[in-house]
Amino acid sequence: MTAFIASLTPIALRTSAVMSTAELAAWAQIGKNSVPRLTAGFDIRELSGHAKNHRYSVHDVMQKILGVAVRNAESMETLLYPLQKSTWVSEYTGLSVSAINAAICEERLTLPAPVELTQTGHGQAAARGRRWIPAQIDAYLRNDTIPFMPAIAAVPATNTASKTASRNVFAAICSDNAEVSRQCHL
Repeated sequence: MTAFIASLTPIALRTSAVMSTAELAAWAQIGKNSVPRLTAGFDIRELSGHAKNHRYSVHDVMQKILGVAVRNAESMETLLYPLQKSTWVSEYTGLSVSAINAAICEERLTLPAPVELTQTGHGQAAARGRRWIPAQIDAYLRNDTIPFMPAIAAVPATNTASKTASRNVFAAICSDNAEVSRQCHL
């Protein structure tokens, strides 16, 4: 890891498999009062019932918020670094916060995608709820493969492009580029 990732400290859990409300709030960089809304939004089950100090399964949190099934202790340690806001990402990538937010809205972001912690209306995302996994930003800056990326389903090929491509050179170029593009088509 680079120096800026090493300057962060991972969340120290009291129990290796359970997160308290305070630990979850520190990891997600949100206030303690926002934890119930976060857990309800991601359907994270509470382990402690109606106790004063709520507890959540670490594996459930990682699976439902990040979409990652943690398989070993090293991966878990890497994921326990607190999620970071766009100001931190801006500081280490050199992009301004407004440029990062504009790129997200226009779907042209070259950075690893952020985790959206807040639920809003259809097609909207609140900028204050965006968080990044530090290990992904670190890998991006080092030009390594990005860890903890969810699998992207293959885009089914359409036969209509090949019919128009046979008569139009530009359509052929675009269809060839679309087939080999690494971007996810929505």
